Amino acid sequence: MVPITPAPEFHLGVFEFVLVLVVVTTIGKVVTAFADRRALPPSGASASPQEVEALRDAVADLGTRLHRLEEERDFYKDLLEAPREPRTLHSGDSADPDLMTPRGDP
Repeated sequence: MVPITPAPEFHLGVFEFVLVLVVVTTIGKVVTAFADRRALPPSGASASPQEVEALRDAVADLGTRLHRLEEERDFYKDLLEAPREPRTLHSGDSADPDLMTPRGDP
């Protein structure tokens, strides 16, 4: 004969009861909110052809402006990355004599 063991007693205090109640209530609210959000019917309002055309023009304009900004960014990036040549003054021997003469003199 198998001895029958009594079921373990599980006593909830006030704090544990409130905690379980809050958790169960929160889970219920989250599940119902999620179900309500998924069950929303699709909106029946559609845009007029003029609004669609205006949006298409605005998107095309933004695309053009973005392209120009990217080109400008690339230009300045290349300018900053370009190797810099040291700027030195040349002595009178190696300088071009035509550049050394004043403008009024032949």
